[in-house]
Amino acid sequence: MAVDGTGNVFVADTEDHIIRKITPAGVVTTLAEAGLAGWADGNGAAAHFAYPEGVAVDESGMVAVTN
Repeated sequence: MAVDGTGNVFVADTEDHIIRKITPAGVVTTLAEAGLAGWADGNGAAAHFAYPEGVAVDESGMVAVTN
C-alpha cells in the first residue's frame, strides 16, 4: 500500500492482479487492471501484473508495482 501527496491510497489486489486507488473521500477505482496474471508495463488496461504485492508512488504521481 502507498499514499500519494494528496492522500490517495494505492493498493495491490494480489489475487485479482489489479491495482486499486482509494481517494480521501473513499471512492475506489481500478487504476490498472488486467484481471489475468501477466507482465506488461503500461497505463490502465495496458498494464498487466502477476500477483502484485507492493506499490510505491513518487512525487510526480508515478506508481511502481512489485511482486
